[in-house]
Amino acid sequence: MNAVDDWIHARRDTLTWLDCDRYVWRVFAGAPERWYDDPATLVAASAQAHRLLRSDVYGVNVSGPFSRHLVGDSEAAAVCAALELPAPRRVLADTLDALLHQFGDRVDLVLDCPSPRRLLASGAGIDFDALDDVATGLLEVIRSVADRPVRGLQITCDTAGGPDEDETDAWSSLLAAAGHYGWITAVRLNGVTDPDQLDPKLPGDLLLLPHLPAGVLPDDRRYGGGLPAEVWSDTSEAARLLDAAAKRGFRFGEIPTEASPEIVLTRLTALAAGTH
Repeated sequence: MNAVDDWIHARRDTLTWLDCDRYVWRVFAGAPERWYDDPATLVAASAQAHRLLRSDVYGVNVSGPFSRHLVGDSEAAAVCAALELPAPRRVLADTLDALLHQFGDRVDLVLDCPSPRRLLASGAGIDFDALDDVATGLLEVIRSVADRPVRGLQITCDTAGGPDEDETDAWSSLLAAAGHYGWITAVRLNGVTDPDQLDPKLPGDLLLLPHLPAGVLPDDRRYGGGLPAEVWSDTSEAARLLDAAAKRGFRFGEIPTEASPEIVLTRLTALAAGTH
C-alpha cells in the first residue's frame, strides 16, 4: 500500500490516519503492564483492532521499547545512553518485522519518532547541543531498522504553540535520513491548539494536527486533522465535528484511551460513509 505517497501526489481522494495506540492497549489488549516490550501482544492486539478501525496508516512507536530506560527529567547523556541499549533495539526490530508480516501491504507503516525535546528534562536549560545529541541517538535507532519497507518518518512534537528554531534545526538530520531512504515525512504538532499558531514554513511533507477541528484547518493537502478528542464523545457537537471531518480529504486524529468502543465504531462508520 502506498496510501500516504498517493495522497501527497494527489493519486487518491482521501487519507484516514488514526493514532489508536493507547486505545488498542486498553480495549484490545486489556491494558497490560508490558506493551512496547512485548511484540507478540502488541501486534496481535493491533491486528485485531485494525479489522475494525481501518486506519490507512499505522505509526510504530520508535521510543516505546526504550521507555523503561527513559526516566523523567533525563539529561542528554542519559537519553543517548538509553538509546544505545541493544535489547530495546532488538524489540523495536522484532515489533516492526511482526507488524510488516501481519499487515503486509494493507497498511502504510511509518516510524513515529519523538522530537528530541520530548525525551529531555523540562526547563529552560535545553540548548541546541542537547537537542542535537539526542537527535543523533534517535537517528542511530532509526538506521538500525531502515532496511525494513516502512513508508515514512513521523516526528512528534509536544512543544506548546509549536517548535522553536532550535527544535526544528535538530530535526534536520532525521528528515535528511528519511529523504535518503525515500520515505515521506510528517510532523505531528501536539502543542498546536489554535490555527494562528501554525507555521507554514515548518519542514515535512505533512503536518498532523490532532487538536484542530476540520473547520479551522487550511484547505491544503498537507494538513491532516479534524478528529480532536471531542469527536469521540457522545454529544451532538461530536457528530457535527465528525460530519465536517468526513468532508475533508485528509483526516487525522488520536482515539482517546478511554473512548467508548461503541461510540468509536459509530464515528468510524460515519467517517467511512462520508468518503463515498
